Amino acid sequence: MFANNRWIHTAAMLFVGSMGASHATAQTPACYTLESLQGSFATIGTYGSQIAIALALRNHDALGNFTASAVNNIPRAGSTTGERTITPSTNAGTFAINCDGSGVVTRIATLADGTRVPSFDDFLVTEGVIENGKLQATTIIDGMRTPSSIVLGGVFLKRQYTRRPNGCFTQESLQGSYGVQVYYDVNLALGLQAETLDGKGNLFRTGVLNQPDTKSPTGARLIGNVTSEGTYSVNCNGSGTISRVVTRPDGTKATAIDDFVITAGVEANGKLIATKIVDAQRDPSVILPAGVFVTRLHTLRPSLPGTIPTTPTPISTAALAGPKNLMATSKSVQLDGTGSTSADGSTLTYAWTMAQGSPVAAILGGNTATPLVQFSQGRGVYTFTLTVTDSTGATARDTVTIDYRGN
Repeated sequence: MFANNRWIHTAAMLFVGSMGASHATAQTPACYTLESLQGSFATIGTYGSQIAIALALRNHDALGNFTASAVNNIPRAGSTTGERTITPSTNAGTFAINCDGSGVVTRIATLADGTRVPSFDDFLVTEGVIENGKLQATTIIDGMRTPSSIVLGGVFLKRQYTRRPNGCFTQESLQGSYGVQVYYDVNLALGLQAETLDGKGNLFRTGVLNQPDTKSPTGARLIGNVTSEGTYSVNCNGSGTISRVVTRPDGTKATAIDDFVITAGVEANGKLIATKIVDAQRDPSVILPAGVFVTRLHTLRPSLPGTIPTTPTPISTAALAGPKNLMATSKSVQLDGTGSTSADGSTLTYAWTMAQGSPVAAILGGNTATPLVQFSQGRGVYTFTLTVTDSTGATARDTVTIDYRGN
């Protein structure tokens, strides 16, 4: 499928695990260096035992510096129904590496409310290749030395970094047949689904869900069919969102939104192709009761005849306002409407307003995708409405709520 794949470099690379088996290649380089970690990495951060997840992108230079941005999906404090809070964060800092591939990250994390937290992580290169005579890290695992500052309660954070090819991901990067594993909390239930992405922003997914029979005292299972149909949008850095309608085993329907990040890809015929995707659902499961958290792993497979729709579902203009369910102590917060999409691919216009009944806040740049809001009436729950309009005049709306608890 990827005969022109320049990412794998089959003839030029030798996997570290088999380096001793070949006498035709150069000797193994003596050490991992800062250059071994240079490049673009997708990062999945796991909090505790699947309590929360961070979907992050990191860029490392050859001198030991890095920057990162993340979407954090965490439980909403005080919720009895498993509601989730979606918050952005950024990191910047340095990394030092030993000859054996172990090392330390020193960084400053900037939280959604502007708080800056110093942190230290220990890491180890767990997979690598030899490219152009140098060791290159392809997979890295790290562990945070102190409890998480984002998910409170003494929660331990670990991450896995996966190297990806450099370049810009597009809608076409997500095209073909994918196998999807759906995880509900800590192995409570499992969904196994076949998925089709058409490269134009439309998806269809169907499969079985293996879940507990809540009425059984002996752990009996229930097997039911579940389908999802909807749209996806992707950013150049490989992050994105999915909006879909779910059909439950009993035939009823529900809507859901997921955040995702492309964790692995290849370059084929001059284009980047997503081979692995990880997503997290913004709200609790719409199928299992009791506020169950859902994540998924999508893996690209050879396409089957007839699996790519010839008449894809029409894409509608959609508004997506963020950050969702944010609790803030800073007097100003930046809103984000960049996840909004237009039906015809044209540029959108943005209009941010206060929702009826909300305390009043100042909106600076209310006709941009990312305005700054300032809370002028003190503590309270502020609700903002985003209205987007495409080139045909079609509009869509979404709201975002911020619980301001500052002075």
